[in-house]
Amino acid sequence: MFKKMQISNMTTLYKSGTPFNTGAVIVDMDNNNFEQVSNVTFFTIEEGSNEISFIYEMAKDDVVYGLGETLGALNKRGKRYRFYATDDPEHTPEKESLYGSHPFMILDGEKTFGIFIDYPSEIIFDIGFTHKDILKITIFSKDFDLYIFDCDEKLTIIKEYFNLTGKPYIPPKWAFGYQQSRWSYFSEKEVREVANKYRELGIPLDVIYTDIDYMDSYKVFTINKETFPNYEGMVKDLKEKGIKVIPILDPGVKIEEGYEVYEEGKKNGYFCVDKDGKPFVTAVWPGLTHFPDFLNSKVRKWWGQKYKVFTDMGIKGFWNDMNEPSIFYTPKSLDKLFDLLKDLEKNKEELGIEVFLAKESFAKISNNREDYRSFYHKLDDGTLINHDLVHNLYGFKNTQATADEMKELLPNQRTLLLSRSSYPGLHRIASIWMGDNKSWWEHILVNIRMLQSLNMMGFFYTGADIGGFGADASAELVVRWMELGAFTPFFRNHTALNTRPQEPWQFDEESLNIMRDIVRLRYAFLPYTYSEYMNSVKDSNPFVKPISFVFENPRSKDIEDQYMYGESLMVAPVYEQNKKGRYVHLPQVKWLNWTASKYEERKMKVYEPGDYYIKADLSEIPLFIKENSLIVLSEPMNFVGEKDITELTVAGLVTDHALYNYYDDDGTTYNFVKGDFGTIKIDVTKERNDFKIAIKKDDKNNMLKIKTIHFEIYDSDGSVVKKDMLI
Repeated sequence: MFKKMQISNMTTLYKSGTPFNTGAVIVDMDNNNFEQVSNVTFFTIEEGSNEISFIYEMAKDDVVYGLGETLGALNKRGKRYRFYATDDPEHTPEKESLYGSHPFMILDGEKTFGIFIDYPSEIIFDIGFTHKDILKITIFSKDFDLYIFDCDEKLTIIKEYFNLTGKPYIPPKWAFGYQQSRWSYFSEKEVREVANKYRELGIPLDVIYTDIDYMDSYKVFTINKETFPNYEGMVKDLKEKGIKVIPILDPGVKIEEGYEVYEEGKKNGYFCVDKDGKPFVTAVWPGLTHFPDFLNSKVRKWWGQKYKVFTDMGIKGFWNDMNEPSIFYTPKSLDKLFDLLKDLEKNKEELGIEVFLAKESFAKISNNREDYRSFYHKLDDGTLINHDLVHNLYGFKNTQATADEMKELLPNQRTLLLSRSSYPGLHRIASIWMGDNKSWWEHILVNIRMLQSLNMMGFFYTGADIGGFGADASAELVVRWMELGAFTPFFRNHTALNTRPQEPWQFDEESLNIMRDIVRLRYAFLPYTYSEYMNSVKDSNPFVKPISFVFENPRSKDIEDQYMYGESLMVAPVYEQNKKGRYVHLPQVKWLNWTASKYEERKMKVYEPGDYYIKADLSEIPLFIKENSLIVLSEPMNFVGEKDITELTVAGLVTDHALYNYYDDDGTTYNFVKGDFGTIKIDVTKERNDFKIAIKKDDKNNMLKIKTIHFEIYDSDGSVVKKDMLI
């Protein structure tokens, strides 16, 4: 039934049938090394006419991690998950699927192992939902690759997964700065006003996004010359203020004679086709559109070259949206609704349940599976394949088109590249945000959990729309969400059309001042964030981790609302309405608590392991530095790279010995691959009532401009020793 190959000591491939080459896995396979087997380690197998299920009986205390962009708890038990990418803006708890497909999970318990299924269409993970103790994975095909990671250590399983699929994407350093967006800033004038307001109020900012209304009639690769008469000049002027402009781009190409992208795609056969071989017609923002056939390399090349209109302006960041692909309707589905309306009109005097059923029909017109089964891709070898069979790859291949051409358009330049839809492998070339959340307190907790799960998938650089995308946000909610966002890699405030604006000045003066301090705190942490991020990529070790991945005590497995941010810092955000603090679990070691509000104010307290209620007023976020660990801070700037960092502050709790490896590079190129980076090895040893500090700088290319390091080192009693050292 299966062909089996041992990839490494811990990783085994089970190949069923003839899988589609998704591009997720980067390891070359030797087809001569397979052996025929009829079973799969850990699982029993059920086979149907065109499906296979893998079944595992879970022990009572088994915990399941992973699955990336899914709703629900960090421990995935008790829910059903469906991997079939969909544009669903209603992220309510019962939803089984979102924009991405990430079929990689870790079972941690009596037996510990990982599983990755490389299959680009529908997969169901029923993890104790139908039966509370049964894990059942159903693949609706007999052509797939299944990888088993047989290892007792969760972080090692993740490393094995990265060995298969590649190391995470590295954005430019400025991408770790604060970012502002809204659907929509309707004019160049409005964008400039937002940028100026940030600078006038002294709130750091690195990026402003332009959503779909900068386009001419929502046509991709165009600009509305009436509302944005000098888009290129705007980009240049904001760049001088240290603010980068990032445009949104959608894959739907408007059907309009004379529109260059449409005419070229039609002439060259670059669009997906229907059963008759004609360009498939659907509708998104511009109205009737065609979808580019991104599974074809020629189409990807053509599409990627179109970004030149923006790179020529100096733009180095792009936001690929709607690429599940989202379908508002098709002419065929619309005709069915019109027929339904006619029937309702005929019988309007006697309508009852028919109105309810009609409402359901309208709700199902968007992103209908029948529509996805109605079009085809033409592969490089000329083979036609139904879209439904490769559905989950569309966003990956759309973004691959962008990433590949950036190597030509912006050689040796890092770009900020976001995609909404994703599949394993996309994490090598770009990242994702968490989609159209809501301004609900419950979605802050969703943000915290999904941040941890996505890091397991390799999406280190990720985050949610701060303040929530849909619905109206209160000042308190935005403040608390910004406190969380300050400790997520992607830190963007974004909200929807016809919702309450969420820029920091849109509320009261107290909230404005708090938000300014939060953003400044974020910039103070940038040396730590960037150094830890780069070290995490190098080590194939998630940048954001559940505390149960670091501490093996049973209590840690219950903690889903705290996380490790790098190796030294644990973050415990307040995420409930009207709360003036929260309970925190401090596992196994001592912790140095900094309930932070301003960079300049650092009141620290040492806690023994245990459970505590930590007070945190609206302006405060509870942070905890692990025993014998250090963090690195600098004076906040208005934008990343505004000036050289010449001074660092190192803080930590040292009861014995702490070692920190500070890393930095130019932040914009890939020269670090050739060794063009600098490090400072900071070694702190406790000696009676003092600390011995050793500093070793390795900076052959003079990357680092640091001249002074200020030390604030605490002992187990909370006493602090402060020292300044020149380097």
